[in-house]
Amino acid sequence: MISARGMGKILALACLLAACDSERTAGGSVETENVTALVVSVDSIAPLARQMGWVPMVATVRLDARTFDFDHADTNGDNLVVETMAGEPIAFAIHHWNSRERWARIEVRLEGDLLRKGAHFRLRNGARSLTLSDSGAVWAKVPDKFREQWTSVLVDDFEHGDLHTLLPDDSTWYTRWSDTAAISVPTLVPAEGGRTGTAIRFDYNAPALSGGYVLVGTTLASHPVNFGSLDSIVLYARGRGILSVSLDHHWAGGDSKTWMHDSLDSNWTRWRIRPQDFDVPNGVAGNLGWSAVHDSVTTLSIFAAGSGTVMLDDIRLFGMQYDDFE
Repeated sequence: MISARGMGKILALACLLAACDSERTAGGSVETENVTALVVSVDSIAPLARQMGWVPMVATVRLDARTFDFDHADTNGDNLVVETMAGEPIAFAIHHWNSRERWARIEVRLEGDLLRKGAHFRLRNGARSLTLSDSGAVWAKVPDKFREQWTSVLVDDFEHGDLHTLLPDDSTWYTRWSDTAAISVPTLVPAEGGRTGTAIRFDYNAPALSGGYVLVGTTLASHPVNFGSLDSIVLYARGRGILSVSLDHHWAGGDSKTWMHDSLDSNWTRWRIRPQDFDVPNGVAGNLGWSAVHDSVTTLSIFAAGSGTVMLDDIRLFGMQYDDFE
């Protein structure tokens, strides 16, 4: 029996921020206590379709060097203040703060008057004693289903009758295989096995000992995507063989990737892949590791080695936003 790690090495041998979007923040700057503050329009970050009124809204604000004063910010954003235009504190949580690259993502709780059309609030640097990033306060009494929707991107649930993803780019799922391998055309089938709805299925034969592999993949956007805020990739899988999940960067001169490998189970299994779960970089098959690839990802690839059937369902990216892919 070849281990998943060993199979990963065989596979490797075989197949040798996010900037702040002005449309999303739509903010301006004002002087507050001699410190520049970013003023944010609620309408620009919380579309009316998501402002339900009966439940607090949590929206993501993007900061970068063009819109926020990182020179006077603490290394981890500990002196960040989020407040109403009248100076009343607003619950917020720092989802990601990168002082070196000068960008951040902040989750802000919106309720009451802040959900009225035309409302604004502001972010600025202040004193540490004035503020505290508190995820618990941000998400209090917000149903889990909304938290998942607002903090993740559903790549595909395979419930819409074709092999196009649900990403803004509307890309399709494609297949690739080595000379010693074969893969069927992926099809949409009932998930069964304890899951409802539809899943994607393919049959394959890719003997790892002969250097075989197959993959299904999709282009994520028309441009490289910064995955720096990624919490995890979550998907459901069942089948036989070794499955490898890869984030790739393709360019005219070649490609690179960061990937991980594990054994499939005949039962549906929830896979959760965090940045620290990817293999250490070794240069083989373009594996340069998370640090080298995460800020310019172009495709998502799912490899298989062995022989049998693979089924996949509900592929979701936690920590990302749909406009990352626009």
